[in-house]
Order: sequence, then structure tokens, then C-alpha cells
Amino acid sequence: MFMKKTILLFFILILSILKLTAQEAIIYGTVQDSSGKPVPDVNIQILGTKLNGLSENDGSFSFKVKTGIAYDIVFSFVGSASKKLKVPSLNANQKYKLDVFLDFGVELDPFIFYEEFGRGKASSYTIDPRKASSLPNVSGSFEKILTTLPGVSSNNELSSQYNVRGGNFDENLVYVNDIEIYRPFLPRSGQQEGLSFIHSELVQNVKFSAGGFEARYGDKLSSVLDIKYKDPKKFASSVNVGLLGVMAHAEGASKNYRFTYLLGTRYWSNAYVLGTLDVKGDYKPSFYDVQTLLTYHFTDNLSLSYLGSFAQNNYFFVPQNRETVFGTVKAAYQLQIYFDGADLMSYQTSTHAASLVYKPNLRTQLKFIASSFSSNENEMFTVEGAYRLSDIETDMGSDDFARARSLRGVGYFINNARNKISATVNNVGHRGYLTKGKNQIQWGAFFQTEKIQDKLHEWYYDDSSGFSRPPLVNDSLFELNSFLSTKLGINSYRLNAYIQNTQILNKDYNVELTYGIRANYWSFNNETVISPRFQFSFEPNRKFNRQLLGTDKTAKPKRDWLIKTAFGWYYQPPFYRELRNFKGELNSNIKAQKAIHYVLGGDMNFKAWGRPFKFVAEAYYKQLENLIPYEIDNVRIRYMANNNSNGYAGGLDLRVNGEFVKGAESWASLSVMKTQEKITGQKDIQGNDVPAVYIPRLTDQRVTFAIFFQDYLRGNKHYRMNLNLVYGTGFPFGAPDQNRNNDLNRIPSYRRVDIGFNKVLIPEGLKKRNTFWKRNIQSAWIGLEIFNLLGVNNTISYIWIEDVEANRFAVPNYLTNRRVNLRMMLKF
Repeated sequence: MFMKKTILLFFILILSILKLTAQEAIIYGTVQDSSGKPVPDVNIQILGTKLNGLSENDGSFSFKVKTGIAYDIVFSFVGSASKKLKVPSLNANQKYKLDVFLDFGVELDPFIFYEEFGRGKASSYTIDPRKASSLPNVSGSFEKILTTLPGVSSNNELSSQYNVRGGNFDENLVYVNDIEIYRPFLPRSGQQEGLSFIHSELVQNVKFSAGGFEARYGDKLSSVLDIKYKDPKKFASSVNVGLLGVMAHAEGASKNYRFTYLLGTRYWSNAYVLGTLDVKGDYKPSFYDVQTLLTYHFTDNLSLSYLGSFAQNNYFFVPQNRETVFGTVKAAYQLQIYFDGADLMSYQTSTHAASLVYKPNLRTQLKFIASSFSSNENEMFTVEGAYRLSDIETDMGSDDFARARSLRGVGYFINNARNKISATVNNVGHRGYLTKGKNQIQWGAFFQTEKIQDKLHEWYYDDSSGFSRPPLVNDSLFELNSFLSTKLGINSYRLNAYIQNTQILNKDYNVELTYGIRANYWSFNNETVISPRFQFSFEPNRKFNRQLLGTDKTAKPKRDWLIKTAFGWYYQPPFYRELRNFKGELNSNIKAQKAIHYVLGGDMNFKAWGRPFKFVAEAYYKQLENLIPYEIDNVRIRYMANNNSNGYAGGLDLRVNGEFVKGAESWASLSVMKTQEKITGQKDIQGNDVPAVYIPRLTDQRVTFAIFFQDYLRGNKHYRMNLNLVYGTGFPFGAPDQNRNNDLNRIPSYRRVDIGFNKVLIPEGLKKRNTFWKRNIQSAWIGLEIFNLLGVNNTISYIWIEDVEANRFAVPNYLTNRRVNLRMMLKF
């Protein structure tokens, strides 16, 4: 009888336990920083309960909770603002995933800069562009904020392209959600480029590396820009309207969060600012694009996303006349040109990508990617002009001061082109991520096909002697200054793979080592390149300061330094532009360019005036081999298609940022750099060999300095000002004679100040919303911007004119002058 009662009580106890277990649910997830790196030891507390704990080394956490109750969970960590998230009422046995992103850093207006947990890699910056829309910007491109970072420069406000530590535009990698982004082939000037790929309102975070980057990134010589688009949780939208264009976006998620969407569209026209150029005429630029990111979560660990983009860019221009005054105080000249003809640049680009992400457990992620990029570009122009070159009266006592006093020469030219290029790039591959103890392992492999068709037909004639009849060749053919007519094409494939590991060697001093290797094969030249890469960092005073914090809070801590270094091989196999020489021929024997990066630096957190600041300093040296020499005209790069150059680039980057004005973050960057190359096999006009000596590379910009400064009215923070100042010494240039040894002149320094004044109409986070507008608009501001506040005539390139005595004059092509812009930003 006793045994029966015992068995009955045992079964009742088991059933009670099972019932209680069945009434439990699980809340789990990972804690990451703004760049997606896991954060361990985060304090987690479920309010209203006794449940609390710390995140694991891989950032993961898991709690069993009672069903039928909604919870508030608080995540806190030293150096980050606490974050409170709501979890809805859960059903029995339900598993609820919660991915948490903590922000390490301080807010900048219009940007929020974050350091990664562990303070990042060498030459690396992480940017959260949540308020990027308030930056004064002529081109409308997000990339302009990069030019305020050390080591990055751009001497053209109309272009989204940039140089990094002595590299050119083609040496920069750009990724959006792990998809590589390509730039168009044919644009010759910044005003023809149109919009860059990045839509600021769709971006969640941006990581930029100016060198020494990891093996998981591709094969370019200079830099990588890694962009992640948003994963929205609720509906939101925005409209940004100004005199230059309109940008809008919408985002949202389904009720069960299975489906999320991003949609963005932009229209941009820079005709308003092009009216300040020396060349007058009828400018009709029109650039627009549409982008979308659609994601469906089949389960908590399996999702499929689609990234799509379509852009249509048209640049139509009918030139009328040009008047440019140049020279010095004692020798001034005036060039007048009267045009006939038109210029049309049109190109369409589209990107489609599908990504399947599977997470078999909290420590493993497998990503499968398929993407396709296509571009159809057309360039058609026939422009003729008659010009006169005159001396300017420089005697201030003369009645004709600043007027043309004598004719130096007249001439005529005609420029014609009918060019077309189409490109299709297909890519399929896999990326994997595994966190195991103190190791974070990443790997990947990709297969890529490329098909490019190129049709060139262009010629140029220039008669600087004033004769209307061009000279004849063999008494029958006109002798043109240049003539090019070819049909080219390539059809090739590439294979590339990588593996890398980030290892925490010592947690007390945050000693971190990242090492990896990648390989790349290209079928066009049958070349395989292998690139080992290393990054190392540690905090020498971290252990002392943390022990001090826990024992004696009144004691003075040591300097909060992080020391970091990077070393690695970086190859850049040619894409297409590097293959084609000035004669329109492809060099099938061309090899990958090579750079060995050496980076040593550190950053220090400190306080001044009781406010937080950060100082960053890095020295670098790049050993350059197998370089392909080129010439630059505005943004057009023309390669000589031979690996006949070796060189180097070295410099020092400095940056300080902090609250120079309380509550408003500002920063300043200073870079000193020198890059040179030695080119073999060059010949002069007479066909004689040119000795190989070190000469400045065309990207040799010795000093750059940038300031982004913010302020507000002391009595009313809703009135704000932001100022962007950029200074860069001149690039080398020379006559377009295909002899790089002659490019020893210097373009004048680039000096530009843009300023914006904003009035916040509806602040974010406003609690009292007692009017119709405040209830329906989350935030709003209106702004007045002044582009090129100082009205400086910056030079981007030159045209070359001869007088009757065969003297050659370099006539500057100036960039845009002062303009006022009005803008309004609405967020819903």
C-alpha cells in the first residue's frame, strides 16, 4: 500500500514538473556592437524578476521565463549607453530571439561615430550614418564624409570618388551587404557621374578601412568601405527635399517580424551648381535610382533576402561659350571660346543579389550569395569651338586695366566621340562565420564571370594656327590630333577564397591577433595571387585601469592607449580599365598590381574641459610593385596597360575628435603623405629612351587637412550650425603627351568651406505631440546651406592651348563657385 502511494506521489510530482516546464518560454539571442562583433560580459537584467546574468564570450545569452507575461530587459556595459528592450507575452515552449546592438561611442551631429568593441583594427573606422542627411553636400553622395577622415582625400566636390593614402579611384573596394559594388566606366568629369550607390537613409552602419584590412575583404590596393543596410523592426519613412534633388525612403516589418522591407528612391540634378562653371550653356543632368532590400525569415535561424537597385543617369549639355582668366599678377591671360554642338552621356546600371543565411546554432552562420551587376553606358558628343587667347592689361593705372589688350592667338577645334560599353558581372559564393571559445573564424569562396563589350570611336582635331584648312596626309587624308576606332571584348572568370581567424590572446590587456590568407585566380591572364594578412592590437594600461576602477576610484588612471599594427600583401588583378592602352588595345600579358602594407599606430581616449576626446595617430608605408602607370583628366583614368612601374607611398595620419562645444561632437584630421614611382621603358616625343627615375605619382598629395565643426545657440539647441572645411595641396600634372616623367607641375591647392544652418522644427523623441503635425511627423528640420563659402576657384584639370608662336598654355578648368541651397528633412 505504501509503495502504491509513493509511486502515485512520484507520478504527481513528475506531472507537476512537466506542467511547470511546459509553462516556460525561452528568450535568447546575441549582443553585438554596431559593426556586428559579439560583445561578452554584458550585464543583462529582466526587470520585475530575479533573473540576471552576463553574455558569453561569443555574445550569446539565454533565459527561461514564465509565459503569459511581457518583460522589459535591460542590457548595460561600461562605455555604452544602456538599452532597454520589450519582449511581448510568450506562449508555452516558445523561443523568442532577441538580437541586441550596443553603441560604443559618442554622438556626432550629423553623424554618430562608434568604435568597435575592443576599439577596432588598424586604420579602421565605423560610422553610423543615422543623421547623414544634414551634411552640406553638392554631389549628394554619402562618400563625402569619408574625406574628413585621415588618409582620405578628394579634390572634386562634384564626384563621389576618393583617394586613399596615395591610391587612385579604382583601388577602393565597396561592399553593400557583402555584395561588391562597381563604378561606371565612361564618365570623364564629376558632373557626369550621377549618384553613388549608397542611399544614406537605408544604411545601418558603415565600416571603413584605409589600409591593412583583413583577408575577408577583396583584392584592391588601398581601402575598403563595408556597408550594412538596415534590418527594420517597425514602419518608418523620410523625405529629404532641396534645390538639388529629392531623397525618400520607407521601411517596415510584418506583425510577426518574418518579413521586412526597405525601399529608397532618389532624384538628383546638379544643374543649379553647374551654372557657376566657366563653360556656360544649357545643362540638363538627370540622375535617379530605386533600391530595395526584402528579407523573409522562414525560421529564427533561416532567412532569404533580395537586394535590388536600378539607376538611370543622363547628362545632356549644349555648350555656348566660355571665358577664363588665368595667369599671375604680372602675366595674365584671357581665353574665350564659342561652342557649337552637344554632349550626351547616358548609362543604366542594375544590381540584383540574393542571400540565404542559415544559423545552425548561436556560434555558426552560413551565408550563400548570388549576385549580378550589369551596366550599359553610352557617350556621344560632337563639340566644336573657336577660341581666342589674349593678354590682359595688368597695369592698375591704365584705363584698360583687367581688359584684353592684345591678341596672342586664335584657333579652332572639334571633338567627336561615339563610345559604348556594356558589362555583366555574375557572382556566386559562400561566407561562413564560427565563434569557438576565444576564436572567431571566417571563411569564404566565390566564383565570378565577367563579360564586357567595348566599342570606341573618337577623334580630336585642333588647329592653333588659325587656318581653316587642316593639313593633309598623302594628299588625301586629314591628319587628326588623335583618332581611335576599335571593338574590344573579354569573357573571363575568377576564383577567390579566404580564411581568417581573430583570436583573443590575453583578455586583461585586450591582446587581439587576426591572421588570414586569401587567393585569387583570373582566367584572362592565368595568374594566381596569394595574400597573407595580419592585424595585431593591445591595450597596455587596460588591466591597471580596470583594477583601479574596482578598488580606488579616486586614484588617477594611466593613459587609455590602444596600440595597433597591420602587415600584409594586397594584390589588385586588373578588371578592364587597366587592360586597355591609349591605342585601344588589350594587353593579355598584364599582371596584378601589388602592395605590401606596413601600419603602426594607436589611439588614446582622454578628457579635456571635462568632456571626452579621442586622439588617433598612424604611420604607414606601402611598397608598390608591378604598377600600371596612368594619366588622370578630371575623374577619367587612362592606363598605359603595362606593369612597368614600381614605387612606394608613406605617410602619417592624425585625427582628434571630441566635444569642442559641449554636447556637439567635432573633429579634425591631418595627413602628410608622399608617393613616388619609377617607370621604365618610356620614350620622349623624338622616340628616345627616358631614364627611369623616381617621380611623384599623380596622386601625390603631400598635405591634407579637414575639419568638421558643430555648434548651436547657447540658449536654444534647435538652432544648429555645421561647418566642413577641406584643404589639400595640389596633385602633379603635365601636358597630355603620355610621358609621365613630364608631369612635374602642381595643380593649386584645393580649398573649400561649406556651411549649413539648421532649425529643428520637431525634435526627435518629443513627448508632447499635441498638434496634427507633431502627431504625424517624428522629426523635422529646415536648413540653409552655403556651398564654397569663400568663393575659391579650385582647379580640377587643364586644357592646353597653343599660340601662333607654338607656346603652350595650361588653361585651368575651375570647379563650382558659391551657391546657396535650401533643404528640408521630414521623418515619419
